[in-house]
Amino acid sequence: MKTIKVIYCLLTVLIFASCDENGYLRDLYVVPEAAFEVEKDTYDVFESVRFVNKGSGQYYVVYPGDANHVYGKEGDTGFATASDGTFSYSYQEPGTFNAVWVASSINGNGEREFTVDSVTIKVVALDGGLDNLKINNLYRMSEYAGTVYYSSYGEFISSDSLLCPILFDAWRDATFNSIKAKQLVNFELSSNLAEMYWINPDGEEKKIVSGSTASRIVEFVQDGKLKIQNFRVITASGVVSNYYVAPVMIPKMTKFSINGVVGTITRDIAYYNRYNITLQLADGSDLSNVIPVFETMNNDPNLLDGTNCRVTIDGVEQISGVTSVDFSQGDVTYTIDYNFMGNNNPKLTQQALVTVSVLH
Repeated sequence: MKTIKVIYCLLTVLIFASCDENGYLRDLYVVPEAAFEVEKDTYDVFESVRFVNKGSGQYYVVYPGDANHVYGKEGDTGFATASDGTFSYSYQEPGTFNAVWVASSINGNGEREFTVDSVTIKVVALDGGLDNLKINNLYRMSEYAGTVYYSSYGEFISSDSLLCPILFDAWRDATFNSIKAKQLVNFELSSNLAEMYWINPDGEEKKIVSGSTASRIVEFVQDGKLKIQNFRVITASGVVSNYYVAPVMIPKMTKFSINGVVGTITRDIAYYNRYNITLQLADGSDLSNVIPVFETMNNDPNLLDGTNCRVTIDGVEQISGVTSVDFSQGDVTYTIDYNFMGNNNPKLTQQALVTVSVLH
């Protein structure tokens, strides 16, 4: 698009043209009358806004009213319309903008005459100011060849809330590659003119930059427990959007035994939430009525409160050391349903499947 500076250049050429050209200008001169319209008064971010000329003049310039394009503000620029007096523009951020249309003409004396018209345009972010978020490199996964790290990708469960699944193996005391450490967060915003902030436990806004090591400040653990974190996106026009990121643990069965024989627990490398347990019982063992003893997530009181984790087989709840299981027909699959502790939002849940194979 041409900027207003180009228009000034064109006007200068016309003003200092020959006498014959001034005569030509007198023939073309039209009294400038600024008038324009848009199709509606509310648009989505990045939606094309079409400005249509309804007035008269020789030249038309549009100031959309967003950052760097405000009419009357020193240093800001406008845009020249097409030759037919139309212009299209997409706003990069939500807000309310005063769009100004300038119509101008050069009279026979070489003087510039102009009038202005304006309209208020509201731009909304239907999908919010935050497009996506990822917690980087939470755990180095030893079960994969080479260097493979687990990163948690946020899933929107509402317009302002994201669920970030956390691998249980990342629940460990470490300065890096642990959910208990300060985190590096990657994210994308709807507008490149917006800024992202983490609200720390004291309520202070701390600006963070996506992928920047200097922004490794976000903490998801407070007082030993996982806590939902508040982030804030602020656009250049001052629109504020709050987001809530919930780190929800993917449950894991950390101990399993039958008749004192301890099982070996491995993850299915194709899935983050599927595990296999194998154990060898003595020959001749009765597998039709065994009572397993198990733990989920090491019975950690910072993750479990006695109500937020349920272990079932085919929908029937299983109690460690109490419920008998029939392994005589082959493998048995346990389902673990885990809810974020201290929050009753049914969407803040994770599930794991544990297939137990008993050999004898």
